[in-house]
Amino acid sequence: MKRLLLSLLILFLLSSPAFADVVWPSMYISAGMASVKVIVLGLIVELFFVKFFSKAGWLKSVIATLVMNLVSCVIGYIPILISGLFAELLPFNTFHWTHWVAAYLLAIVINTIIEAIVIKLILKLKIEDVFPWLFGANVISVLLCIIFFGLQLGVSM
Repeated sequence: MKRLLLSLLILFLLSSPAFADVVWPSMYISAGMASVKVIVLGLIVELFFVKFFSKAGWLKSVIATLVMNLVSCVIGYIPILISGLFAELLPFNTFHWTHWVAAYLLAIVINTIIEAIVIKLILKLKIEDVFPWLFGANVISVLLCIIFFGLQLGVSM
């Protein structure tokens, strides 16, 4: 019985929130970040950032990029969803543009923090050194999420 409940919980957590009534922009962001186009393009963008700014070799940059994104995917999914609660503290209604901006910024910050820790562990770089360029890479990745996932859903951007 415990395994069945655990399996159902995992399936529930991994299900795409895009099919729910989107209450928070962070739900939309989480679904968009799981889009294959966004993942592939985001990995490419972040690989070039890691390679250029860390000055690591190609193999080490590829490994670091894959690991940091896998870890941020696994660890960051729930915090990004929960971050929607903080965007709701803004004084406007849920679908006001400020909520979307806050939700995207929170997603970028959450991903950047997780990825910076991974880069520190793999490439032995200081978090304060990697944070600015990782933040820039995540801005681009999240913009890809906005562009491609929004177009995929037929949402006008």
